[in-house]
Amino acid sequence: MNESPPTFAEILTAAIQARGLSLERIRTHLDKAGVPVSIATLSYWQSGRSLPTRSRSFHTLVELERILNLDPGHLTQHTYTADGRTRREVFEWQKVMPARDLVAQVIGDLGIDMQGELTRVAHQDHLTVTADRSESHHEMRVIWRAERSGVPRWAVVSEQDAQVPTDQAIEALMGCEVGEIVDYPERHLLIAEMKANRCMQRGDLFASDYRVTTTPTAMPSFRLLRAVSNALKTLTMVIHFHPDALPSRVLAGVQDSMDDDDAPTTTVSVPLSGTQAQHVWTDAKPGVYSMVWEWD
Repeated sequence: MNESPPTFAEILTAAIQARGLSLERIRTHLDKAGVPVSIATLSYWQSGRSLPTRSRSFHTLVELERILNLDPGHLTQHTYTADGRTRREVFEWQKVMPARDLVAQVIGDLGIDMQGELTRVAHQDHLTVTADRSESHHEMRVIWRAERSGVPRWAVVSEQDAQVPTDQAIEALMGCEVGEIVDYPERHLLIAEMKANRCMQRGDLFASDYRVTTTPTAMPSFRLLRAVSNALKTLTMVIHFHPDALPSRVLAGVQDSMDDDDAPTTTVSVPLSGTQAQHVWTDAKPGVYSMVWEWD
Protein backbone atom coordinates (compact mmCIF):
# COMPACT_ATOMS: atom_id res chain seq x y z
CA MET A 1 0.00 0.00 0.00
CA ASN A 2 1.37 3.41 -1.00
CA GLU A 3 1.58 5.89 1.82
CA SER A 4 0.13 9.35 1.27
CA PRO A 5 2.75 12.11 0.96
CA PRO A 6 3.06 14.37 4.00
CA THR A 7 0.77 17.36 4.08
CA PHE A 8 1.96 20.96 4.25
CA ALA A 9 0.79 21.12 7.89
CA GLU A 10 2.86 18.04 8.79
CA ILE A 11 5.95 19.37 7.01
CA LEU A 12 5.64 22.78 8.70
CA THR A 13 5.06 21.24 12.14
CA ALA A 14 8.10 18.98 11.79
CA ALA A 15 10.27 21.93 10.72
CA ILE A 16 9.12 24.09 13.65
CA GLN A 17 9.74 21.28 16.13
CA ALA A 18 13.20 20.62 14.67
CA ARG A 19 14.09 24.30 14.93
CA GLY A 20 12.76 24.57 18.49
CA LEU A 21 11.08 27.95 18.04
CA SER A 22 7.74 29.00 19.46
CA LEU A 23 5.11 30.54 17.19
CA GLU A 24 5.66 33.84 19.00
CA ARG A 25 9.38 33.77 18.15
CA ILE A 26 8.61 32.90 14.55
CA ARG A 27 6.07 35.72 14.35
CA THR A 28 8.69 38.15 15.69
CA HIS A 29 11.26 37.03 13.10
CA LEU A 30 8.71 37.38 10.29
CA ASP A 31 7.72 40.82 11.48
CA LYS A 32 11.36 41.96 11.49
CA ALA A 33 11.74 40.58 7.96
CA GLY A 34 8.83 42.73 6.79
CA VAL A 35 6.30 39.93 6.28
CA PRO A 36 4.07 40.11 9.37
CA VAL A 37 1.78 37.17 10.08
CA SER A 38 -0.42 36.65 13.12
CA ILE A 39 0.11 33.79 15.56
CA ALA A 40 -3.41 32.62 14.74
CA THR A 41 -2.54 32.30 11.05
CA LEU A 42 0.65 30.36 11.84
CA SER A 43 -1.36 28.09 14.11
CA TYR A 44 -3.97 27.49 11.38
CA TRP A 45 -1.20 26.57 8.90
CA GLN A 46 0.39 24.22 11.42
CA SER A 47 -2.88 22.46 12.23
CA GLY A 48 -4.04 22.25 8.62
CA ARG A 49 -7.07 24.40 9.30
CA SER A 50 -5.98 26.73 6.46
CA LEU A 51 -3.26 26.87 3.83
CA PRO A 52 -1.06 29.78 2.60
CA THR A 53 -2.58 29.85 -0.88
CA ARG A 54 -2.74 33.63 -1.42
CA SER A 55 -0.06 35.01 -3.75
CA ARG A 56 1.45 37.26 -1.06
CA SER A 57 1.82 34.22 1.23
CA PHE A 58 4.64 33.03 -1.03
CA HIS A 59 6.95 35.74 0.34
CA THR A 60 6.11 34.62 3.87
CA LEU A 61 6.93 30.99 3.04
CA VAL A 62 10.28 31.99 1.53
CA GLU A 63 11.12 33.84 4.75
CA LEU A 64 9.86 30.93 6.87
CA GLU A 65 12.23 28.61 5.02
CA ARG A 66 15.11 30.89 5.98
CA ILE A 67 14.04 31.21 9.63
CA LEU A 68 13.58 27.46 9.99
CA ASN A 69 16.91 26.68 8.25
CA LEU A 70 15.17 24.84 5.42
CA ASP A 71 16.33 24.41 1.85
CA PRO A 72 14.67 26.76 -0.67
CA GLY A 73 11.41 25.23 -1.86
CA HIS A 74 10.97 22.96 1.18
CA LEU A 75 7.68 24.68 2.03
CA THR A 76 6.71 26.40 -1.22
CA GLN A 77 6.70 23.15 -3.20
CA HIS A 78 3.95 21.81 -0.94
CA THR A 79 1.38 24.58 -1.42
CA TYR A 80 -0.77 24.69 -4.51
CA THR A 81 -2.81 27.13 -6.56
CA ALA A 82 -6.30 26.43 -7.87
CA ASP A 83 -4.87 25.05 -11.16
CA GLY A 84 -2.66 22.54 -9.37
CA ARG A 85 0.69 24.31 -9.67
CA THR A 86 2.94 24.69 -6.66
CA ARG A 87 3.77 28.16 -5.40
CA ARG A 88 7.37 27.60 -6.48
CA GLU A 89 6.26 26.70 -10.01
CA VAL A 90 4.23 29.89 -10.23
CA PHE A 91 7.34 31.92 -9.37
CA GLU A 92 9.89 29.94 -11.41
CA TRP A 93 11.96 33.00 -12.33
CA GLN A 94 14.80 30.90 -13.82
CA LYS A 95 12.50 29.95 -16.70
CA VAL A 96 12.69 33.42 -18.22
CA MET A 97 16.44 33.91 -17.74
CA PRO A 98 19.17 33.44 -20.36
CA ALA A 99 21.79 30.78 -19.54
CA ARG A 100 19.46 29.85 -16.70
CA ASP A 101 21.65 27.33 -14.86
CA LEU A 102 24.69 29.61 -14.79
CA VAL A 103 22.62 32.69 -13.96
CA ALA A 104 20.77 30.89 -11.15
CA GLN A 105 24.08 29.71 -9.68
CA VAL A 106 25.66 33.20 -9.77
CA ILE A 107 22.59 34.88 -8.30
CA GLY A 108 22.51 32.25 -5.58
CA ASP A 109 26.21 32.81 -4.84
CA LEU A 110 25.54 36.55 -4.57
CA GLY A 111 22.85 35.77 -1.98
CA ILE A 112 20.15 37.65 -3.87
CA ASP A 113 16.56 36.56 -3.20
CA MET A 114 14.68 36.83 -6.50
CA GLN A 115 11.38 35.70 -5.04
CA GLY A 116 10.55 37.56 -1.86
CA GLU A 117 12.47 40.81 -1.46
CA LEU A 118 11.12 43.04 -4.24
CA THR A 119 8.21 43.24 -6.65
CA ARG A 120 8.75 45.01 -9.96
CA VAL A 121 5.71 47.25 -10.52
CA ALA A 122 6.58 48.90 -13.84
CA HIS A 123 9.53 48.67 -16.19
CA GLN A 124 10.88 50.69 -19.13
CA ASP A 125 13.63 49.59 -21.55
CA HIS A 126 15.39 52.17 -23.72
CA LEU A 127 17.85 50.67 -26.22
CA THR A 128 20.01 52.89 -28.46
CA VAL A 129 21.19 51.52 -31.83
CA THR A 130 23.97 53.40 -33.64
CA ALA A 131 24.56 54.21 -37.32
CA ASP A 132 26.54 50.99 -37.80
CA ARG A 133 23.52 49.04 -36.49
CA SER A 134 25.27 47.95 -33.28
CA GLU A 135 23.97 48.59 -29.77
CA SER A 136 25.39 51.54 -27.86
CA HIS A 137 23.65 51.37 -24.50
CA HIS A 138 20.55 50.00 -22.80
CA GLU A 139 18.87 52.04 -20.07
CA MET A 140 16.39 50.47 -17.65
CA ARG A 141 13.94 52.49 -15.56
CA VAL A 142 12.07 50.51 -12.91
CA ILE A 143 9.44 51.14 -10.23
CA TRP A 144 9.81 48.70 -7.33
CA ARG A 145 7.80 47.78 -4.23
CA ALA A 146 9.77 46.58 -1.22
CA GLU A 147 8.36 43.37 0.25
CA ARG A 148 10.73 43.47 3.24
CA SER A 149 12.25 46.20 5.35
CA GLY A 150 15.93 46.90 4.76
CA VAL A 151 18.12 47.77 1.77
CA PRO A 152 16.69 45.90 -1.23
CA ARG A 153 18.96 44.10 -3.68
CA TRP A 154 18.26 42.68 -7.09
CA ALA A 155 20.15 41.21 -10.03
CA VAL A 156 20.56 42.63 -13.53
CA VAL A 157 21.26 40.03 -16.20
CA SER A 158 22.42 41.27 -19.61
CA GLU A 159 23.15 38.92 -22.51
CA GLN A 160 24.32 40.42 -25.80
CA ASP A 161 23.76 38.86 -29.22
CA ALA A 162 27.28 38.52 -30.60
CA GLN A 163 29.61 36.04 -32.27
CA VAL A 164 32.83 37.05 -30.46
CA PRO A 165 33.57 37.94 -26.81
CA THR A 166 32.15 41.32 -25.82
CA ASP A 167 32.64 43.85 -23.05
CA GLN A 168 29.71 45.22 -21.07
CA ALA A 169 29.65 47.77 -18.25
CA ILE A 170 26.85 48.82 -15.93
CA GLU A 171 26.37 52.13 -14.14
CA ALA A 172 23.77 53.38 -11.69
CA LEU A 173 21.99 56.56 -12.79
CA MET A 174 19.34 57.14 -10.12
CA GLY A 175 18.00 55.50 -6.98
CA CYS A 176 20.48 52.63 -6.84
CA GLU A 177 24.10 51.53 -6.56
CA VAL A 178 26.13 48.86 -8.33
CA GLY A 179 27.44 46.05 -6.14
CA GLU A 180 29.38 42.98 -7.24
CA ILE A 181 29.68 42.29 -10.97
CA VAL A 182 30.21 38.87 -12.56
CA ASP A 183 31.19 39.04 -16.22
CA TYR A 184 31.51 36.26 -18.83
CA PRO A 185 32.75 38.02 -22.01
CA GLU A 186 33.06 34.76 -23.93
CA ARG A 187 29.37 34.09 -23.25
CA HIS A 188 28.38 37.75 -23.84
CA LEU A 189 26.87 37.70 -20.34
CA LEU A 190 26.97 40.16 -17.45
CA ILE A 191 25.33 39.63 -14.05
CA ALA A 192 25.33 42.56 -11.64
CA GLU A 193 24.21 42.98 -8.06
CA MET A 194 22.18 46.18 -7.63
CA LYS A 195 21.21 47.86 -4.36
CA ALA A 196 18.75 50.60 -3.47
CA ASN A 197 20.55 53.68 -2.20
CA ARG A 198 18.53 53.88 1.00
CA CYS A 199 16.79 51.68 3.53
CA MET A 200 13.17 50.81 2.70
CA GLN A 201 10.18 49.87 4.78
CA ARG A 202 7.93 47.06 3.64
CA GLY A 203 5.46 48.44 1.10
CA ASP A 204 7.64 51.39 0.05
CA LEU A 205 7.70 52.27 -3.64
CA PHE A 206 10.91 53.54 -5.19
CA ALA A 207 12.39 54.21 -8.62
CA SER A 208 15.75 53.12 -10.04
CA ASP A 209 17.51 53.92 -13.27
CA TYR A 210 20.63 52.15 -14.57
CA ARG A 211 22.46 51.69 -17.87
CA VAL A 212 24.37 48.88 -19.55
CA THR A 213 26.94 49.99 -22.14
CA THR A 214 28.28 47.54 -24.71
CA THR A 215 31.20 47.51 -27.14
CA PRO A 216 30.31 47.65 -30.86
CA THR A 217 29.92 44.28 -32.56
CA ALA A 218 30.12 43.17 -36.18
CA MET A 219 26.77 41.46 -35.79
CA PRO A 220 23.91 43.95 -36.38
CA SER A 221 21.50 44.43 -33.50
CA PHE A 222 18.16 42.80 -34.24
CA ARG A 223 16.20 42.33 -31.01
CA LEU A 224 15.57 43.28 -27.39
CA LEU A 225 14.33 40.69 -24.92
CA ARG A 226 12.87 41.40 -21.49
CA ALA A 227 12.40 38.66 -18.89
CA VAL A 228 9.36 39.24 -16.68
CA SER A 229 9.07 37.03 -13.59
CA ASN A 230 6.15 38.78 -11.87
CA ALA A 231 3.09 40.53 -13.27
CA LEU A 232 3.77 44.17 -14.20
CA LYS A 233 1.36 47.09 -14.32
CA THR A 234 3.15 48.34 -17.45
CA LEU A 235 6.10 47.19 -19.53
CA THR A 236 7.48 49.65 -22.07
CA MET A 237 10.12 49.05 -24.72
CA VAL A 238 11.60 51.90 -26.75
CA ILE A 239 14.23 51.39 -29.46
CA HIS A 240 16.14 54.53 -30.45
CA PHE A 241 17.54 54.12 -33.98
CA HIS A 242 20.08 56.36 -35.71
CA PRO A 243 18.55 58.46 -38.53
CA ASP A 244 20.96 56.80 -40.98
CA ALA A 245 20.05 53.28 -39.88
CA LEU A 246 16.30 52.73 -39.75
CA PRO A 247 14.83 49.21 -39.83
CA SER A 248 12.43 48.03 -42.51
CA ARG A 249 10.11 46.35 -40.00
CA VAL A 250 9.67 46.10 -36.22
CA LEU A 251 7.60 43.48 -34.39
CA ALA A 252 6.64 43.05 -30.72
CA GLY A 253 5.83 39.69 -29.19
CA VAL A 254 5.69 37.46 -26.10
CA GLN A 255 7.03 33.97 -25.52
CA ASP A 256 7.13 31.59 -22.56
CA SER A 257 10.87 31.28 -22.01
CA MET A 258 14.39 32.11 -23.20
CA ASP A 259 14.79 28.69 -24.82
CA ASP A 260 16.26 28.86 -28.31
CA ASP A 261 13.38 26.86 -29.78
CA ASP A 262 10.77 29.07 -28.13
CA ALA A 263 9.17 31.76 -30.27
CA PRO A 264 6.50 34.43 -29.74
CA THR A 265 3.01 32.95 -30.00
CA THR A 266 1.66 36.23 -31.38
CA THR A 267 3.35 39.33 -32.78
CA VAL A 268 2.17 42.82 -33.63
CA SER A 269 3.69 45.31 -36.03
CA VAL A 270 5.23 48.37 -34.39
CA PRO A 271 5.33 51.55 -36.50
CA LEU A 272 8.31 53.89 -36.46
CA SER A 273 7.72 57.33 -35.00
CA GLY A 274 10.60 59.35 -36.38
CA THR A 275 13.65 57.36 -35.27
CA GLN A 276 11.90 55.50 -32.46
CA ALA A 277 9.85 52.33 -32.17
CA GLN A 278 7.96 51.77 -28.94
CA HIS A 279 5.46 49.32 -27.55
CA VAL A 280 3.61 49.21 -24.22
CA TRP A 281 2.11 46.16 -22.55
CA THR A 282 -0.33 46.60 -19.65
CA ASP A 283 -0.84 43.97 -16.94
CA ALA A 284 2.09 42.03 -18.39
CA LYS A 285 2.13 38.44 -17.15
CA PRO A 286 5.35 36.45 -16.53
CA GLY A 287 7.14 35.54 -19.73
CA VAL A 288 9.71 36.87 -22.19
CA TYR A 289 8.74 40.03 -24.09
CA SER A 290 10.49 41.08 -27.26
CA MET A 291 10.91 43.68 -29.94
CA VAL A 292 12.54 42.38 -33.10
CA TRP A 293 13.56 44.39 -36.16
CA GLU A 294 14.74 43.69 -39.69
CA TRP A 295 17.20 45.54 -41.91
CA ASP A 296 17.05 46.00 -45.68
